[in-house]
Order: sequence, then structure tokens, then C-alpha cells
Amino acid sequence: MKIYVSGLYSGGNPQPGVGIVRSLRQAYTTAEIVGVEYSNRVSGIHYGELDDVWLQRPWDELNLDIYGECVKEALDAGGLWISGSDLEAMWLAALFPEGHRNLLAPPMAGIRRITKPAVEAANGLPVKIPTFISTDQSDWDLHAFCREHDWRVWLKGPYYDAARTPSWDVFQAARAALSKVWSTQRLYLQAHVSGYEESVMLSAYKGEMLGAVSMRKRDITPEGKTWAGDISEVPDDFMKPLRAMVKELGWTGGGELEMVRDAGGQAWLLEMNPRFPAWVHGATIAGQNLPGLLVQAASGVRAQPAPDQGQEFTRIVLEVPVRPEYPLPPLPEPFAGAIGHSMKHPSGLTSLAKKLHKANPEMLEVVTEEEGPNGLPAIPDSFVEDIQSYDFDTVQTPEFLFMDKTAAGLFKRAAERARRLSTNEVQVVSGYSIKTNPDERLIRLALENGFYAECISLLEVQSALKVGFRPDQVILNGPAKFWPEGLMPKERMHAFFCDSIADLEKTLTAIEAGEMSSKHVGVRIRTPNVVSRFGIPLDSPATFRKLVEGVNRLPADTAFGVHFHMASDRIGVSQWWHLFESMLKWCRSIEKLTGRTIEILDMGGGWFPDDWHDHRNEKFGKAVETVKAVLPGVRQIVSEPGKAMAQPSMALAMRILEIQEHEDESIEAVVDASIAELPMYFFYPHRMLRKCSETGELQPVGRGKTHLMGRLCMEHDIVASNVQLPEGSKAGDLLIFCDAGGYDRSMSYVFGRG
Repeated sequence: MKIYVSGLYSGGNPQPGVGIVRSLRQAYTTAEIVGVEYSNRVSGIHYGELDDVWLQRPWDELNLDIYGECVKEALDAGGLWISGSDLEAMWLAALFPEGHRNLLAPPMAGIRRITKPAVEAANGLPVKIPTFISTDQSDWDLHAFCREHDWRVWLKGPYYDAARTPSWDVFQAARAALSKVWSTQRLYLQAHVSGYEESVMLSAYKGEMLGAVSMRKRDITPEGKTWAGDISEVPDDFMKPLRAMVKELGWTGGGELEMVRDAGGQAWLLEMNPRFPAWVHGATIAGQNLPGLLVQAASGVRAQPAPDQGQEFTRIVLEVPVRPEYPLPPLPEPFAGAIGHSMKHPSGLTSLAKKLHKANPEMLEVVTEEEGPNGLPAIPDSFVEDIQSYDFDTVQTPEFLFMDKTAAGLFKRAAERARRLSTNEVQVVSGYSIKTNPDERLIRLALENGFYAECISLLEVQSALKVGFRPDQVILNGPAKFWPEGLMPKERMHAFFCDSIADLEKTLTAIEAGEMSSKHVGVRIRTPNVVSRFGIPLDSPATFRKLVEGVNRLPADTAFGVHFHMASDRIGVSQWWHLFESMLKWCRSIEKLTGRTIEILDMGGGWFPDDWHDHRNEKFGKAVETVKAVLPGVRQIVSEPGKAMAQPSMALAMRILEIQEHEDESIEAVVDASIAELPMYFFYPHRMLRKCSETGELQPVGRGKTHLMGRLCMEHDIVASNVQLPEGSKAGDLLIFCDAGGYDRSMSYVFGRG
């Protein structure tokens, strides 16, 4: 008996080849086992239980047609082949579309039906699929997905690799890297599921289930791979539909279903691999030799039974002698800064992926529930109307465009919501955060629509007073409210929130000295386990005691309040509401310990516009009811939607200076704008439009291979990556970046203009 086994990589993220060989040697002591590999840097080729090694050129150097004939000859001669590589299994399935009696790998029809992330074949199993979205969708939609799932998301490639992406800049970098490595833009984002990881491994031949085991991870590597685990039987409620799935797919070979079981006991299927897992020999130790059962079914030769040595396994690191015919390769020369070879894909699997894509672009494509509109974001009608009102022949780019109708509509809707949520017991108001964008037009809209002016310095207070706000319509918070000296209003202000114990002491001293007056004085709190430089931390008993002592010194005629602010677009919408509920419980404790009733609650939030203006669930209405139930003394709730108001209120117009086309089909277009005008490019996407020079039509800009390079001589001056300029775009064309009216405008700076 001759058995070929591939996938011998044995690094930190190992392939199953060596484990398969160990199990086969135990089942068939006299079989000839040949290791198949595509790089002499794969340490598994030196494993002593291999009778021979069939070492090929790396995948990027292999002629697949010639190599395919060699594989066919080996199979026709009676050799059995067990693949330990997803991509190799896919190539073999394409090489033998009708299968081969000695190829112990799944057919292409079966592989297609387990394509992640949907894993359509698993519909009958008692599992759920974590929510996902294809990166074919617009960046605007991808950013919304990340916020919705609290930035607890994974960017995954079509075959291998996954990267946790806790922020937009990390996501963009990971997307660029994975797209380049795997030669495809078709990646996907998947929501993280918290729980314990477990797997089910199976072995089947021509649709007949030969055996299956369940494994729970008990120890993992830094990459999240199994280092130790325990083996058990697959429950009947899982085994029965799994057997039916194997039969329906006509499955041959090994397979693994990777899952996470949450605290409620629900199993979430992350992916199904068309091969045995790297921990395959752990099951053999527990008396379940699935590779042996596979060879037994294919050959008709009975495998030696596997003794049960225990239901738990772990790994150790062993040194083995190098085969003299395959001496260790040299390290690269260090003179160019190289420190060693990358060992993640030493056999060039990424090159195989590129070849397979070239042969069949649809092979193993990411399966989505709904295909997006070619990555084009939805552009609000008010954006188009405002932009079309400009005469761009007179606009010297780059130039910020004020979106009159859009801005007016945003403030009007916010005012209507506040009125709708207000009751006889609790008034709901909005505060416009002047720091977000101190443009007088926005401050005036805030005044006209019943907003309060939310300021972080006395200079901002003066800006609000200049537009027409009264001192009793001003809310002051932040760490530097007394700066600069000499500008504190003499009249009574509406609210004054202290950011620290020292700030509280300074405020009490100023009140006692008659240097300031406010209807409400309160504290900004920071709930435990929240990483922030702002607010009084509540996880220190000593600090909590000082807070209580300070609040007790407030004058009796001054109402007490609490301010809570966390940027929801940074921590995620669900996480923000979770912290909000936690904050209310801490407020109850503060009331009890101080004896002071909380009369004003300021709910800051750093809201992304779409999240704040989303009326589908009306969470703000529910929040008002919750506040009334938990803190019945509250008479006013303040929301601070500064970014939600300002960000959509302006756009940035720029022109293309030149377009550079490269041999790899990528395009670089230089524009006259830069990160000096778009400093927030790294933190969130912008919806983009191109104004056609011939028709004047505004065309949305979607995903593609073009990078928009800024005008500055700075390596990181890239204002947009992976966009698709509409056909016919040329130098001189106008591009418009929407959603630039928040911190893009207020934090823009003069640079590179002489």
C-alpha cells in the first residue's frame, strides 16, 4: 500500500500532514507513506515516519498541467492521496472533476457548498452562522457593520487568514494586505462570537460517514490554534444531520467544522475545512483513528485498531534530524535588512491561489446572502441638491462646500425628536458640540432649533454668545473649562460638569468665591473598565469617596447632574448602550451616597450620523423611559449629537491633477486636496462623487483598484484607497468628498500652500 500525504508544514499554524502520517503509521505499520511538499523549508519533510518525500517546486514555479499528469499517474498506479491543504484539495477537485477512486479528497461540488462564510451545506445542522458582510459592499456600509458589532469583527480571506479589526485604519491595512496575498478583493467581515471554541472532525468515503469526533480546545496558541484539547463523541442531534449532509455532498476525505459555543449553549459555525485538522492525531490518541478508517474504506485493507490512550491530548515541541538529501536552506543575505524567511506560507500557497483565480475567477468565491450594488454607497438626495447648487467654475479647489439644505434638515429633525421625546416630567434637549465644527452657520442653526451650546472652553462660550446664545443656554464640560482666564460669564450658565476631582475642587472654590454661577453643577463619570482620559473613575474607592465629599459641598440652590460621554462610533453602538445602562446604576449609587438627587443627565456620545438619526428602533425613546424609571428625579436629559449634525453638513471639492496607470492594473490619481483637508480619512470612510465634465452628472464612486494620492510630499498622504473612478475620468475632473463637515473641517490645517 502506498499513501501520499501533503500539508506537512509544522510551524505555529500547522497543517495536518504530520498528524495524518502518525495516525496512518499506527493503522498500517507496513504501508509506504510518501510525504508531498512544495518547499524544502517545511520542517515536516524531515519527520522520521515518512518512507519517502516527493518534493516539488514551489507552487509559483510549478507547471500545473505537467504536475497534474504526474499526480494522475501516481493515483492510476494504485497510490492513495490524502490532501492536507485546502487549496491543494480545491486544485485536485478541479483536476479530477469526476473524482478518482484513489483520491481521498472531496469533490468540487461538495467544496463549493461549504464555501465560507455562508457554508450553505450546513443548513440542517444545529448551528448558526455569525453575521457577515462581503467587502464588495461600499466602505460606508462596511463601517456601519463594524459600528453595529462594536468593532468586534474579523476580516477573513477566502481560504486562509483572519485579522481582528478593532478600528477603521486597522481594517484598511488588513484589507490591503489580504487582498494582495490572496489575489482577490472578495473578502468578508464577520461578527465576533464570544464563547469556547470546539470542532467536529469527520471522515467519509463516497458519501458514507466513517466516523466523527468532537473536540473542545483546552489550550491555544497566540494565533488561536489548538495546542491541547479533549475528545468526545458527537451528540446524536448533531450526528444525524451531519451524516445526511455527508451523504448529500458525496463527501470523500476528512473534514472539520470549526465552531464557537456561546454562554447560552448555541453553536456558531465559523467555517468547514475540506481536510483533516492539524489536531487529527489527538483523536487517534483517544481511540478514533479517522485517517485509518478512510484508507480502510478506500483500500479494503483492515486498519489496526487504535488503542484508547486517554480522552485529552496536548502538544510538545520536538527536534528531529534533518534528512541528508534535503539539507537546510541558507538564510537570506542580511545586507538588505532581511532577518529570515516568512514561514507562514513557505510553499507558495498564495501563488497557487493566484493561479487558481486566473484559471477560474469564480472558484471558491465568497458567498454572500445579498450582493451589494457594486460597492456604491447610497447618496442622500439632499447631498445632490446642495452640491448641484454650486457653480464649480468659480470654485478654487480644494474647497469646503456648506450643504445648506442638508444641515437645516438635520437640525430640524433633531429638534422634532427632542420635542417628541419630551414629557411633562422630563424635558429632552440637544446640545451642539461647538468643538466639532465652530462654523457660525452651524451654531446659528443650533440656536434656531432650540439646542444648547455645548462648550469645552471659554473661547467657545464667547463664540456661542456672539451668535446669540444666552449664558443660561450654555453647557460647559471638558478638562479646560476655565481657559482662558478672564472670560467666564458673570451671568448664570445652564450646566457646568467637572471632569476630575481636581476640577471639582476648583469649581467649588470658584462658586464659593462668587466667580461663577450655574443652574446645574455636576460631574463627568467614567465607568469601570473603560479606557479613557476623561471623567472621574468610579473603580477607585478613594476617588469615589472624594467625589461624594465634593458633591456634598454643592450649594443647596444648585441642581446636581451627571455627564456621561463615550464615542459610540469608536466603541460600537451596542457597547455604548451597555455602558449607558451601567452608568445609570452608578448614578443610583451616587444619589444614595451623596443624598443629592440627579436632576440633569447629559448623554454625550460621539455619534456617527447614521446611528443618531436612525429611527428604526427608537432606542432614544426607550432610553428616556429607562432614565425615568431608574432616576425619577431627572428633569432634563441632554443629548450631544455634534458629529451627527456637523459631519454631513459639509463636503470637500477637489480636482484630479493626473492619473497614473501601472502594470499591475492598479491606478494612482493625484488630487489637489490632501490629508490637511481630510485629517479624518484614517478614521472613517467618506462617500464620494465625481462630477462628469461632459454631462454635469454626479456619479457615485465605488470600490476598485485606484488610490487617490494627496498633493503633499508625505508618504501617508492618501485620501482614499481602493476606489473605482467612473469610466472616462481624467485630469481636471471634479471629485467631491461628502461627510467632511465634522472634525475634518475643524481639524483641517494649512500645509503645502506656501
